[in-house]
Amino acid sequence: MALKEFFHPKSLAVVGVSENAEKLGSVVFQNILDANFKGNLIAVNPKHSGEQLYERDCIARITDKISPFDLVVVVVPSRFTTEIIDDCILNKTKNIIIISAGFSEIGNITLETEIKEKCETHNINLLGPNCLGTIFPYANLNASFSDGYPKKGNICFVSQSGAICTAILDWAAKKNIGFSHFISLGNKSGISEIEIIETLAKNKTVEIFAFYLESLKNGTKFLELLKKISPHKPVIILEPGKSEKAKIASSSHTGSLAPNFKILEKAYKNAGILQVFSMREMFSLLEILTYQKNKNFGKNLALLTNAGGVGVLTSDLSEENHLNLVELEKKTQKLLRKHLPKEANIKNPIDIIGDAKADRYEKSLEILCADKNIDQILVLLTPQRTTEIKRTAEIIAQYSKSSNKNITASFIGGQKVFSGKEILKSKKIPSFDFPVDATKVLGLLANRKQNIQEFKNPEKTIRSTKIEEFFKSAQQKKLKSLPQKEVEFIINHYGFDAPASQNFDPKDIKKAIIFANSIFPQKVVLKISSPDFLHKTDIKGVFLNIDTKEKFLSAWKNLKYSIEISGVLNAQIQIQEQIANGLEIILGVKTDPNFGKILLFGQGGIFTEIFADTTLTLLPKKKDYFKKMIQETNIGKILLGIRGQTFAYKPLIETMEKIQKLVLDFPEISAIDGNPLIITKDRAILVDFKILC
Repeated sequence: MALKEFFHPKSLAVVGVSENAEKLGSVVFQNILDANFKGNLIAVNPKHSGEQLYERDCIARITDKISPFDLVVVVVPSRFTTEIIDDCILNKTKNIIIISAGFSEIGNITLETEIKEKCETHNINLLGPNCLGTIFPYANLNASFSDGYPKKGNICFVSQSGAICTAILDWAAKKNIGFSHFISLGNKSGISEIEIIETLAKNKTVEIFAFYLESLKNGTKFLELLKKISPHKPVIILEPGKSEKAKIASSSHTGSLAPNFKILEKAYKNAGILQVFSMREMFSLLEILTYQKNKNFGKNLALLTNAGGVGVLTSDLSEENHLNLVELEKKTQKLLRKHLPKEANIKNPIDIIGDAKADRYEKSLEILCADKNIDQILVLLTPQRTTEIKRTAEIIAQYSKSSNKNITASFIGGQKVFSGKEILKSKKIPSFDFPVDATKVLGLLANRKQNIQEFKNPEKTIRSTKIEEFFKSAQQKKLKSLPQKEVEFIINHYGFDAPASQNFDPKDIKKAIIFANSIFPQKVVLKISSPDFLHKTDIKGVFLNIDTKEKFLSAWKNLKYSIEISGVLNAQIQIQEQIANGLEIILGVKTDPNFGKILLFGQGGIFTEIFADTTLTLLPKKKDYFKKMIQETNIGKILLGIRGQTFAYKPLIETMEKIQKLVLDFPEISAIDGNPLIITKDRAILVDFKILC
């Protein structure tokens, strides 16, 4: 998809301009004029053909102009759009933006499909429909109905929500933050996040990509592109859809189908993407990455505070967000002891106590900035009677500008700290109202760096010493298989897709009910979890379709009884999200004494042995082979598509690759039993996964 003229049009028409300046088409037209667009701009309205609107020529139809338009912006009721598209086809228009609503987002799928197919057939790039439009400051173009025009900057912001676009613009104006590109995708019938990334990945004006997405056009390709970009340009994604109600809301909003949250979260993390779940987090990240670019965003954090309690609370928050409260160098501690009161705490978090004035903050920052162990410094301030708020803010700004460390602040309070926050804002120093926001954002930045480092050479990942200990312990205890808690660690470590799950002691029913309630009304499975129970159905060790407290209590009672009569020690009860509407397959590994690791694939479930629809291969194998292996079975033919039904065979192949890597990394694994592995339309989910020693 060639988008050169889309981003830099030289000729532009707006369909739907009128003499009424408050009409949407007129607003878009005036925004283009106000942005000082340098190209040829024409209004389209048959009622004013041959006249001038807003001092520009007006024509009746697109076809009245012989030469093709680079870009046509459509702002008319949806029922008229087909005719306009036909005119654009005759004109050989290259790009179209349909701002109008009234398409798939309200159930009018037929109309949207029609205009989409027309554009695809005639190689016209289509943005929208149902979008705010676009803003390209470096091209002097504001082809949107936004109330505001941003300054030039280095952020490419892409959103499916026009309202979120306007909120971002308003926030950016307050913070004096600029953009290189500002794009509202709408229903994504044509141009999507894929084409935008492909076109702008190497654009020198773009230093940060930020997205609000309710669906993905092609998740696999999207992630492949972002993996290449994220080591060089930070990528932020705000994505709703964690809850079922959010998924329904996003579907009605843009006519899209929200992707599975759990698998996306893991994929984003592995790609080094900064995934956020609130606009506040996105704002904070954009602010830090704009103001503090080229700073050290490592995991080693130092807290500097005048309030011990706040320091303790922030320490907990730091740990939750995978930040390391670094041990200060001996030299640093000696200098802090020399210059701080004897009551002060010179270990991290550094508490300079409540009577600290600006000079105490200044000396502490001077010492901490020289400590090579520290990557980031978070300065905490509460308003005491002696606190010099304005002067302290000035000092923080001074050291933040001069140091390569990322220095941010959290002035906690209201009216008394307001003046300090205003100074920090004027100096472009990121500050937070509360430490919970600060640690969240700093943690995201620090872990992005780690995730990117891990991704660069996935084939050379260091063998996990923690997993090694699992196998050593199992061998010493003569366990048949790894305990479920250790299996879950391995699942997360290797990035498998698995249902929400947790193990509980049979006596701990209260905590178990709380966890189950977090999943209800979605159904859950209750089953016995023990290295000595490999086939749970044989001992009534599995209960399905649990979606009420009454069913839960009954199943719990039966499982507890099964554990008691079995005489097995240390058995637990596992609660797991129940996955429905998919094909059950088996994906396993066994160790042959002559040939080593052998991969088993086929129809799964409790009747695997009866159907005997399986195939084997020796490992290792290249990725391309796994598809051929799937095709050798009857269940594989169904997976690859039959009678209009499609299943997620690509995620299945990725799972097969991950299992191959796991057993090659840890040859001490004697066997793996993944049964069932449930294949849905978009996921390959390990429902039951046993690792035998």
